Amino acid sequence: MTTNPTFTLETFATAPWGDGPDAIPLVLEDHPQFGEMSREQIRKVRAPVRIRLDSRGGLHALADAPLRTSNRAPVFIHYFNAEGKFLAKSLLLAPDRSDTDELFISDYAVDADGSCYLLEQISSGQTGPPKNRLQKVSRDGQFQWSRTGATSQQELDFRELKGVFKRLLMDGRSRLYLPATEHGGAIAEINRDTGAVAHVYHADKFGSEVFIDEQGTVVYVLYFSDVNRRGLGFFNLSEPKVRSIIGGVELYGWLLYPFGVDSSSNVYAWNDSAVARISAEGRIDVLAAFDNVVVRARDGVIFTSRLRLENEQSPVVQTACYLPSGEVSHQDLELPKKLTARHSSEWKLIHVDEQERFYVFRGEEPGQVGTLLIYSSSGELEETTSPPPDLLLMESRLEIYSFWQVDSRGRIYLPVTDGQGFKVIRLSCH
Repeated sequence: MTTNPTFTLETFATAPWGDGPDAIPLVLEDHPQFGEMSREQIRKVRAPVRIRLDSRGGLHALADAPLRTSNRAPVFIHYFNAEGKFLAKSLLLAPDRSDTDELFISDYAVDADGSCYLLEQISSGQTGPPKNRLQKVSRDGQFQWSRTGATSQQELDFRELKGVFKRLLMDGRSRLYLPATEHGGAIAEINRDTGAVAHVYHADKFGSEVFIDEQGTVVYVLYFSDVNRRGLGFFNLSEPKVRSIIGGVELYGWLLYPFGVDSSSNVYAWNDSAVARISAEGRIDVLAAFDNVVVRARDGVIFTSRLRLENEQSPVVQTACYLPSGEVSHQDLELPKKLTARHSSEWKLIHVDEQERFYVFRGEEPGQVGTLLIYSSSGELEETTSPPPDLLLMESRLEIYSFWQVDSRGRIYLPVTDGQGFKVIRLSCH
């Protein structure tokens, strides 16, 4: 395993909250979601926004959070070009959806022309059990085709859209694929013009985590039960045989949390607040390590934080400041011993104010409210508050790794929400 500490962070795309032509509707969700919790623990956080990349480097943001709060709310997709500039906002799902009682978008993909493909789970009390739906919506919001089929754990029929489907895949030529990882190593290529099944491929090895690179090689995360190891499988669709490698002990934990591949079939994964690139031979290159990202409102400077526990007597939150010039500075914030004795994990930077003070928060747990620590710009602890005030206006939240994206060059796109709006931070290694 090697470590590459040379990387840069930049704000690639932004969108404000609101109802304007370039804005993303703000949806709030209850947090945390424990089985047992007191009323004092419940607070509001911003719902995540799901991003996807296309083969031209454009970025797309799906604001489908209204589905979680109101089935009759409109759902939009936001288009950004390869430079991160906002291009357009298009209506994907209108408020009038009388044909469904419940709708969940399992996955989506966007082709080079900006057409969006939605893989959905829909249900209606009048038509029986849930159904699969796959449909295409053009960039200007016009529906092109739609296919529906019954969900089934036992049967698979791509042409009837019968089975269990969770993912869509799209390669660098905008070819669309529908994998059926719950039904063996079967993958259907979908005709983008009609929605019909163009071809069905079968892999002799498969896993539930599946990706596709720019050239169209399907990459599986595999589990080898006979040796209790994880590894990778590479499926050239023209051949049924999957080339596979069994990873060492150190690879097992990384392959629990993969989130993308680049044009060379390198796999990108998260593990314990770190990000790594895993080669086709199983080599692990750790690229970066942080557990949250904050963009300072007044100047756009990016901060990250990571909890360091090497010294159990004096754990610290290590912050890093990334200036546009490329200069990076660090500040260690020592945690109070009386608090770390009870809470030894999850401390993270959530805000940097106009006076360059650092706000560090430790999240809630069953029976325990969170604690907010405020440090001066020089790293001195100034204030401790528990329970904290309403954090909504100040809190910056890096979405979990499963919401991240990787482009063909191995650059990682990190969705972040804060009081000003939605942001995508791009991580580039050198």
